[in-house]
Amino acid sequence: MTEKEIGTVISGIESPSPSALDFVVNQGVVHRGQFVELDYSEGTMICLVTDVFKTNRYFERAESVKEFESSGAKLFEQFPTAEWEYLVAKTRPLGVFKGGLTNRATLPPGPGTRVRIASNENLKVFFHFDEKGLEIGKVENHDLPVKISMTSLLKKHLAILATSGAGKSFLASVLFEELLDRRKESGRIATIVFDPHGEYSSFADRNPGEGRIDYSAKTILVKAADIKIGVPKLSVNTLDSLIKGLSPVMKRELGKVLSDLQKKMRSGKGPFDLLDAKEEISKAEIGENTRGPLLAWISELQDLRLFGKIDNPGVFDLVQPGKLTVIDLSELIDLRRKQIIVSYIARRLFYARRDKSVPPFLLVLEESHQFCPQQSSEETAISRGIIQTIAREGRKFGASLCVISQRPIQLSTTVLAQCNTHIILRITNPYDLKHIGESSEGLDNRSLDMITSLRVGEALIVGEATHYPLFFKVRQRKSQESRHEMPLEKAALDFEASKDDKKKEIEEFL
Repeated sequence: MTEKEIGTVISGIESPSPSALDFVVNQGVVHRGQFVELDYSEGTMICLVTDVFKTNRYFERAESVKEFESSGAKLFEQFPTAEWEYLVAKTRPLGVFKGGLTNRATLPPGPGTRVRIASNENLKVFFHFDEKGLEIGKVENHDLPVKISMTSLLKKHLAILATSGAGKSFLASVLFEELLDRRKESGRIATIVFDPHGEYSSFADRNPGEGRIDYSAKTILVKAADIKIGVPKLSVNTLDSLIKGLSPVMKRELGKVLSDLQKKMRSGKGPFDLLDAKEEISKAEIGENTRGPLLAWISELQDLRLFGKIDNPGVFDLVQPGKLTVIDLSELIDLRRKQIIVSYIARRLFYARRDKSVPPFLLVLEESHQFCPQQSSEETAISRGIIQTIAREGRKFGASLCVISQRPIQLSTTVLAQCNTHIILRITNPYDLKHIGESSEGLDNRSLDMITSLRVGEALIVGEATHYPLFFKVRQRKSQESRHEMPLEKAALDFEASKDDKKKEIEEFL
């Protein structure tokens, strides 16, 4: 037996087969989630350990154990029980590779075949790791960095799915760090994240703290209060997609008004806003049955306080190679306003990338089920249409999408199905698990069962990026952690301390 050989394939009711393989551990230990390999008629077979259990013939019959030990005697004191204890590992064969090519297993290995811990060199080849790729963690129990090609991970879209507190935002931050650290000669893309809770605004902090890397020079922070949508860039159909309610007649009349205003703008009068549109409608020859509802509709748009004469920021300011743009929506409570911002900016980015007027980019949607829900009506899912368009067509133009959600069952199935790579952290909701199992190719029931027992920071990646399911530990982050990650005790202490300081200032003033 060589140093790396740890066990022997055994016969069972369902093992060995092309889909299941059990082996007894002869020396050392093996862990759930670890990878093993064995010689196979067509090459080297790689298997994922899905479960490990111990058995002992002395303790197989419960009534015998109870009867013997009820007398006060101990089995392990009277009999050589340790000699009959053994460890059995259940595995799922993932594939067979030879000469750099990987195929499915179609025949079972023979009982008695020696099993080895998979070598790092073989795992690198099997999972298509890239030395110049994005390092997001390590393969647990193998001490092997998970380095994935940027194209494999992102081009055909990525979904990060987990329950609240399992580490979604932490993983996303690690991904941002890898993209920001890339050298120009390796190929850099722009990254834009819609951030409903301000999770990533810390990337813009200039003093990240001891031992942390300062990414502020590579981060553009956009506050929701500063965002303006330029009315001259909006067509009637785009306006109608933001707030439904235009009849065919209203669309026709509004189209004429916007066309007239654009002619005046080109002649030197300058850009216009919704107030200018209302004035034009008031002067135009429009029937009162159309004029009144049209003015009321525009007033509803004005109440959102999102529209101006020009875009702020401009689309070209948002998309810069090797930089991260954080669009902080945490100040907004109204979901409709958030969706309008996401819809407009995503639309501008996508069509600008189609024309190749902006660099390739990754568009990240935190809490994505808010912006592309499955069940909501078109009126309450304003941004869903363009997100689905990017999901279907973006990969052809270098417009990549990353959706992050704690409720995948509420996320558009169209979007989720177009994400060819899923990174799944701990999820316990059975409905979400069922939904993930149905939408993620390559996931079987054993892997789904393992998801529920993942610890914080542990994840499963499945899909295009690695071709086979891979459990890994997310690496430590280099940037400053989110302000929202503060322990509850510290938040309570800080609040009372600030309250005491204010009270002291008032007393000193008096």
